[in-house]
Amino acid sequence: MSMENKKLIVKEDKNLLRDSFSKAIINNDDTAYLKYLKRVSREQDKREEIEKLKSDVSEIKQMLTKLLERN
Repeated sequence: MSMENKKLIVKEDKNLLRDSFSKAIINNDDTAYLKYLKRVSREQDKREEIEKLKSDVSEIKQMLTKLLERN
């Protein structure tokens, strides 16, 4: 007895499909997915930039401390 795995359109949203076997809802909107990937990438870039700035500030503080200790 084979179970056929069909995708059924969700009434409320044509971009959503329900897997008839697992009952999972799948978003079929490629444009929205690409926008999501871009947003995630931008957020990651921002986090990396903030970490770099923190590191730079820490380094500057250490250099200033050393300069002040010499005087």
